[in-house]
Amino acid sequence: MTTRPPLADPGVFDYAAPVQADSPWPTFRRDHRNTGRSPLRARYHGDRPWSFQTGKGLFSTPVIDGAGVIYIGSADHIFYALYPDGREKWRCVTGEIIDSAGALLAGGDVVFPSGDGLLRRLRCADGALVWAFDARTAGRGRYNNWWEGNVAVGPDGTLYAGNTNFNYYAIHPGGALKWVYPTGANAWSCAAFADDGTLFWGSNDTRVHAVRPDGARRWTRRTLGFIAASAAVDADAVYLGSFDSYFYALDPATGRVRWRHKTGDHIYSSAALGVDAAGATDAIFFGSTDGVLYALRPDGARLWTFDAGAPIRSSPALGRAPEGEAGWIVYFGAGDGRLYALNAADGSPRWSWNTTPADPEMRDRNDLNGSPALGRTGVYIGGEHGQLWYVPYDYPLHAPDPRGAVGAGGDRPAEGAGLVYVSPGGNARAEHPAELPAATLLTYKLVVRQGGATVPARLYRAPFFRPRRALDVRVRPDFPFRAEVSADGRYLHVFPEGFLTPGQTYTLTVEGDYYTGGLALGNLTLGGRRAGRFQSAFSFAAEPAAYPDWPLASAADEVGAFEWTRLAAPIPTMLPSLNQIGFDYLDWIVGVIDARGSGGAGRLTAWAIGARRDAAGTLVADPATDFRLPLSGAWREDAFILTNRDFRMAVTGIPIPFKVFQLRGRMGVDGRALPGTTAYAETDLLSIPTFGPLLALAGLGTNVFEKLLTTSTYLTRPYAGPANRRPAGLSVEAVTFDPPLGPHAGRVEARLKSAPGTEYPLARHLPGLLLVDAATGEPAPLDYHANLTARADAAGDLATVTLNVPASARLPQALDAIILADVFPLARVRLR
Repeated sequence: MTTRPPLADPGVFDYAAPVQADSPWPTFRRDHRNTGRSPLRARYHGDRPWSFQTGKGLFSTPVIDGAGVIYIGSADHIFYALYPDGREKWRCVTGEIIDSAGALLAGGDVVFPSGDGLLRRLRCADGALVWAFDARTAGRGRYNNWWEGNVAVGPDGTLYAGNTNFNYYAIHPGGALKWVYPTGANAWSCAAFADDGTLFWGSNDTRVHAVRPDGARRWTRRTLGFIAASAAVDADAVYLGSFDSYFYALDPATGRVRWRHKTGDHIYSSAALGVDAAGATDAIFFGSTDGVLYALRPDGARLWTFDAGAPIRSSPALGRAPEGEAGWIVYFGAGDGRLYALNAADGSPRWSWNTTPADPEMRDRNDLNGSPALGRTGVYIGGEHGQLWYVPYDYPLHAPDPRGAVGAGGDRPAEGAGLVYVSPGGNARAEHPAELPAATLLTYKLVVRQGGATVPARLYRAPFFRPRRALDVRVRPDFPFRAEVSADGRYLHVFPEGFLTPGQTYTLTVEGDYYTGGLALGNLTLGGRRAGRFQSAFSFAAEPAAYPDWPLASAADEVGAFEWTRLAAPIPTMLPSLNQIGFDYLDWIVGVIDARGSGGAGRLTAWAIGARRDAAGTLVADPATDFRLPLSGAWREDAFILTNRDFRMAVTGIPIPFKVFQLRGRMGVDGRALPGTTAYAETDLLSIPTFGPLLALAGLGTNVFEKLLTTSTYLTRPYAGPANRRPAGLSVEAVTFDPPLGPHAGRVEARLKSAPGTEYPLARHLPGLLLVDAATGEPAPLDYHANLTARADAAGDLATVTLNVPASARLPQALDAIILADVFPLARVRLR
């Protein structure tokens, strides 16, 4: 079977599903087969690029209607409609993040999923709500109810979308439930359709699902990794990649593996299908997080590869070359902030466009993990920086611009082996920074180049038989540090055990062996052979302090506080694929409840709570949060290191019990941390609920199965209340303490009251109770959020806050309790 050749330049497109007929890109992968292919030519119309800034990251794909209006959702909870020139037309504010593409329906409506559990249908003209479907009304739930699967439109108009609650939904065009199909894990993949209506999608249960239009299972095919990619379908095969690092072609009737193609890392990207003059598939294009875009023949043989040098999660889009040129152009984004355009015939670079922000604080948030959409005049793509970019077709070929590059535009050597510096946001830098914060973590990436190509090499990271000279890390002048090789062997982390000396210049020298080959088991590679040796040396200075003392001051009725936000965790590379928007959605309020010291150094204790924006846009305590935790550590001039050692963070809704969670950086007087913040977390891999063994198979465990180790960066913002201020009229009446005894848990309870004429509604606040060493201020190590409860009185005001103290808790002999109203320390009471 063949399809019709592409139309020349249609005003109305030939869609098989009831989407908007004149839309150039109505759904995530454009058509019902998810081909990612547009018939439009890349004609330059003389216009210029523009960008639109949203409040947080963009990880979804825009859709474009027939009038050129663009629709996209952001992690700032807002679904935007933008005019063709980038001006805002309207917005729809939802209750949670949005990281799924919408779909433009016949009749003039747009439907989109949101993390608040609602799938909404709006009028394109004005954004008015037509209906909303709530995922919580049907299907069994797991962890949360975020819609994170792009919505698909079936041949009869039925809407299909997957949810993080382990369900895949079919919804009638009028908003009523048609059926629910349970999966074994999160369902993020967008369905593709065969001619008989069969749906094909993947799930994080590691399976590809083929389901009949009535919701009955046709077949499933297991892989050795999670599946986030969406299937692309032609008459002969179902094509998609897995987190096991293989790209698969499956028989549509049976699910039998026709062939599979190995890449160097897990595959998040969905495929685009190229066609010949007769309309038959002649090439398959997809990206891998190994940084390579692959072009394969329909039989699985490799046509060509393009090495972008940064992880590719973006799904490529395919469009026709301009008039006068034969062939096609493939467009995709990469983890270094660049939008690439390659000639599809041979993979030769045509041009690239760098979307990286100029702002030093934001330039490290430049992943283009969303996918491009092709409009009538250019390419649209969103990024981690929160910007939606429009780049006219072939603009860099027509107009010089510092952001544009013609051809390869790269400067990587053809040969060599060594380490390169990696920024906290995950960007590999050709040049090492001249200065780094005094409170920093150092990360380096192994890069081996041979014959102009990157070799998939790694450092030695097996748990046994370590050669004596496998890795040697030295620093001059000396400071205490710990060196860790990442689970995949591609990164080296150097953790200084304390502060560097401001103004001091250091030289770090690393020498070691690198390895290639080995036994691939899913995305995990075991063994390998020694393939060469490298030596790298880096010099840098510790930044001088801007302030001689801790810069955030506290007073009797207000403590120093800051907003903690925009967490980005690029390493390991699978973490953004699993949870990038899940990190970006976090907003905390952090109040400094104890800062002591003199002579430019001292100790800090802080209390952090989850937060949300109220109707006025003010950041306030979120009573529904999963986060209440202490952070403690040291400050030295304006640098700080804060740590928690018993903390749970939800990753795709799964509570991961981190044993170490640490923040480092330099704090400004206004609560804005300077660029270069770093964060570090680790946990026992097999302690992770549900997915621990699968994550080991995914190659996320140091020494195969021991620790999940992550590095990241974050932003802070000034915070001016009200959560850090003394509540009017609220006081502590009494505190009781029953210590743990033998196998029996203990408890601490504080009774509170509001003065006449004042209120402190529990429904709007997040009280806390923290146990600290009376002498040092160091918090007792507990999972506070899991053990805290509060009760309101008859008027709804806070009456008691209670901390359960597990029998296993290690409490200091001299013990104080700090009772907290949001992040304000309302009282400190000696317990013993």
